[in-house]
Amino acid sequence: MGRRFARAILAAAAAGATVAGFGLTAAGTAGAATRPTPPALHLPAAVAAGTAAGRAPVVVTNNQAAGYFTALADNWRFRSVATTVPVAACAIAPTKNPVGLVQLFGGANTTWSAEIAVFCNGGVGSIVFFDQKSATTTARGAFVLSPRAGDRLRIGISRNVAGHQDSFGVTNLRTGRSQTVRVTTSTAVVYRHAFLGAAVINSNADLTPRPATRKLLWAFGTSRVVTYGGIRGTLLGPWSTAELIDRVGAVTFMFPSALSAGGAGFSTFLHAAS
Repeated sequence: MGRRFARAILAAAAAGATVAGFGLTAAGTAGAATRPTPPALHLPAAVAAGTAAGRAPVVVTNNQAAGYFTALADNWRFRSVATTVPVAACAIAPTKNPVGLVQLFGGANTTWSAEIAVFCNGGVGSIVFFDQKSATTTARGAFVLSPRAGDRLRIGISRNVAGHQDSFGVTNLRTGRSQTVRVTTSTAVVYRHAFLGAAVINSNADLTPRPATRKLLWAFGTSRVVTYGGIRGTLLGPWSTAELIDRVGAVTFMFPSALSAGGAGFSTFLHAAS
């Protein structure tokens, strides 16, 4: 789950941007040994600086993920993102079903990424984390929590800026069990964006043939983002927002619903074939 997903995802235009994804690394943690490793979603921003906060999200297409991320330019610094995600039943084969992804990531020309990914159906090794600790080292592993499908997870990633430490936390709201993993990183790490959504495990080939009707993948609720300066908000701001759609040419593979609850909630779907 390294830094392979997208080295540059945004084009310089504020609308109609298209990006290409990259390959994935191999699974590496003992707790998730039978599961493929999801991508680290790296989205350096290069959208025109004139895009204003508070407007409708700018649509950005790519070939591996669907969801929303904050701040179209590198003019914000985020120290935490949190959301509530029910563990989804697999909509397609478990080895191909997109993961639910929660992430903080750096700006253009960086590879900084801190993420938690959740696999459908739950079970042992179904929640994993990744952190780009420095330019050359990473930390990754599986949480000991073993949720079942339908369990609601409160997921959060936060950065202790002064201590140069990232915290990855998950609470199963049904059982009350929690786990926090802390990783000390390079002092150079700065997170410019937050992302919530679904990401393919391998490629869009996993999603073909597309289903006859759309299928729910992941739902996100009570989502919150906090800046280094303590400004609190949702995916809708006070920063600008990008809506990420998995689309290649005229074919849409995954898409998010419209944001609800003032930008705190949305769902992601597999697109229907028709």
